[in-house]
Amino acid sequence: MHSREQIIAEARRWIGTRFLHQGRRCATGTDRGGVDCLGLLVGVAAALNVRDEYGRPLAAQDITSYSRQPDAARLHQSLAEHLLPQYGPPRPGDIGLFTFDGAAQHLAIFGARDEAGESCLTLIHAYAPAHRVVEHGYDASWAARLVACFALPGVAEDGEREAGAGEGGDAGA
Repeated sequence: MHSREQIIAEARRWIGTRFLHQGRRCATGTDRGGVDCLGLLVGVAAALNVRDEYGRPLAAQDITSYSRQPDAARLHQSLAEHLLPQYGPPRPGDIGLFTFDGAAQHLAIFGARDEAGESCLTLIHAYAPAHRVVEHGYDASWAARLVACFALPGVAEDGEREAGAGEGGDAGA
């Protein structure tokens, strides 16, 4: 088991790593690394030794045979097969699938930060326009692009919500 806080902490370790299509390496003091949005998810899963329902490392399910504009249906299907669909509003540690150019083709990990005494959602993702992994606020423009949310298998739940419970339907619908 791993916590949502561990997911966020590991994702933040990648902040500053340069954007590299199909990259899978975190930046270090001697290596610039390189990662795309799927590579960040794979790297976080590998670092936390996340396993699927059969005990196989989730990172071993990685594929790199996708174009810069991946097949949206294939990506969504693969996420649904390997991760746990979440319903209701996103929570820190969730994985969001977002649309770009009208297709669901971008991933981000939800984080959180304290602003004026309130917890606000953030997004941690390898963002091509920024040329690196960044963390920024989750605002209305990003919320409008959210297609679905998922959780990594084995995440320690706090009892507030379980996959399949809650409001029903896809996140953002």
